[in-house]
Amino acid sequence: MDNIAQLLYLYGIGYEYHKYTGDHVVFDHQTRLQALQECGVDVSNLDEINTLNFELDIAKWLTPVEAITLVCKETPTITIRVDAGLQINELTVSIPALGYCCVCDPNKQVAIGDYRYQDTRYVQLEVPINAIEVGYYSAEVMLNGARFETELWVTPRQCYDPIEQHKKLLGLSIQLYSLKPAGSKLSADFYELKQLVEASAAEGVDYILLNPLHLLFVDEPEKASPYSPNDRRLLHPFYISIELLCEQFGLDVSVFADYLDVSKSNLNATYLDMTRCMESKLNALRFAWQLLCEQTGAWRADFTRFCQAKQQELKAFEDDDFAKFLQWLAFEQLTQCQSSALNAGMAVGLINDLAVGCADGSSEYNSNKNLYAEHARVGAPPDPWAELGQNWGLPALNPVKLKAQRFAFFKQLIQANITGVGALRIDHVMGLRRLWWCFYQDQQQTGCYVYYPFEYLLAILKIESVKHQVMIIGEDLGVVPIEIKEAMSESHIYSNILFYFEKDYHGQFLAPTHYKHNALLMVANHDVPPFFGWWSHDDLRLKREYQLLSEPQLTKADEERTSEREKLCHWLSRYGEVSVTLASEARDVYQLLINVLAKSPAKMLTIQFDDLDEQKLPVNIPGTDQEYPNWRRRLNQTSAEIIASSRPLIRDAVTSRKE
Repeated sequence: MDNIAQLLYLYGIGYEYHKYTGDHVVFDHQTRLQALQECGVDVSNLDEINTLNFELDIAKWLTPVEAITLVCKETPTITIRVDAGLQINELTVSIPALGYCCVCDPNKQVAIGDYRYQDTRYVQLEVPINAIEVGYYSAEVMLNGARFETELWVTPRQCYDPIEQHKKLLGLSIQLYSLKPAGSKLSADFYELKQLVEASAAEGVDYILLNPLHLLFVDEPEKASPYSPNDRRLLHPFYISIELLCEQFGLDVSVFADYLDVSKSNLNATYLDMTRCMESKLNALRFAWQLLCEQTGAWRADFTRFCQAKQQELKAFEDDDFAKFLQWLAFEQLTQCQSSALNAGMAVGLINDLAVGCADGSSEYNSNKNLYAEHARVGAPPDPWAELGQNWGLPALNPVKLKAQRFAFFKQLIQANITGVGALRIDHVMGLRRLWWCFYQDQQQTGCYVYYPFEYLLAILKIESVKHQVMIIGEDLGVVPIEIKEAMSESHIYSNILFYFEKDYHGQFLAPTHYKHNALLMVANHDVPPFFGWWSHDDLRLKREYQLLSEPQLTKADEERTSEREKLCHWLSRYGEVSVTLASEARDVYQLLINVLAKSPAKMLTIQFDDLDEQKLPVNIPGTDQEYPNWRRRLNQTSAEIIASSRPLIRDAVTSRKE
């Protein structure tokens, strides 16, 4: 292997991949070099290349332990690297913080690898140690009188999984902002979430799957996509409830009447006016902050502890106590909603959603710029919907910089997003293993896969999941590398199944018995039309209205949709208790579909709240930005009204799940 080829490998720059068609694609060498340059490497500087190769490969063999040492909790061993000719007379592992000291038996060592450098052969050995609880620990290794430091990551085999082997749950998925408040508030928040939690738990619902609640751009409310956030480690103040704030601090809710009882205009609008909603919420929160600053209270100590614990995440708000207060309040209210869910009998409670990246120019990006590749952005390789590939505009993390920082940033990310919830869904979970980088070469967009230190990222997920008793769900739609599939299965990371996409090679919907057991099953998600819009083809006509389809394309899409509906009718006639036809009402078809899916082996069945509202308009049309008002569409009815009208469907599904 020549020097540049070795460095490409060490930086995780992919060599090849298989397209959606199954075709084998080898990346152009210049494209791979460009990816390396995006990592800040001067590919023309041989001395720099040699230095980096030494630091990333050879150096780790010249010291017994690396900066991070992974330890399996169930079969604990420590890995060391030594000269093959070294006689080990003393080997101890100690963790001062725990008072832990293990004297290892060198005779039980097992060689698991070797390396030759400058005529010396080095071996990698595994040596058994005493058991340690799951977590991260600063450790000292004594080897023949010499002392070395490492960080032990004691990792469980599996993520936390509260669902018993034969138990099956039912949940709802919502876009929190889309809920319709019962009163005359402009927009929904954690108050409406708490109400929904209590009402749905009473019907036997076990969890609520949320849209990402990440901090968006407070000063630019129209940047409304939760998947292009300002900072994934923080929460959006948009969701803070004035009602819950008043309960917490004993304030008179009537003083916020102007906020809670706004002008009736636009209250029944189809789409939210995000600017008006954000301004109204901030005005109320500033008023609350002024009132609280005039008082003394026990909350100040809790707030101070929060700020100290999240110093890194709050760095952008260094001189803004109000912004910090909003973050503390948001996390407090989210945790309160989760407590309400568990107290009401939900098995899991709230499921948070972690976006795959942050927006360009965001607070998250600017405060961690040294961790990102220079101009590379995350996207997707060519597929039938985008022959040139997709550029999502999300800055790409540099895998080498991430590891050099001992993954402190990724730990922050996971810890922040498992706070106050019962489960975490990771959008595009394949990104833990590889991401498609987009960049420009000769003024043309190109790209390739870049691989990440999956073993370490997976270890963090498992450690945090078990420590905080939060289950993990991975959105694994599309082309999924086999190593991701195996790791998810072994680690009890639940898959995310969309009914629309579960088909065989002939394009027919799969039998429900083929679904994975450890999976969260949905009819669709935020990128796919609601069922009622899908059945009526309204989503296609909407695309034509916004000039996203030409007239010939609409005709073809209509024909394809009719074919899909015929396949669904055939599938329901085969696995359901009654038959349906293309002329059947969407409500009848949907109810039968949920009845069939409720009997499937997937442990988690999720019903979209949009479908219970018989919503036809999509939340989001992928590939659009300004054309359609994405991430603003509201529901037609309040949660109480939707639950009441859907009670028979929900209860039947709960009963089927229990059977």
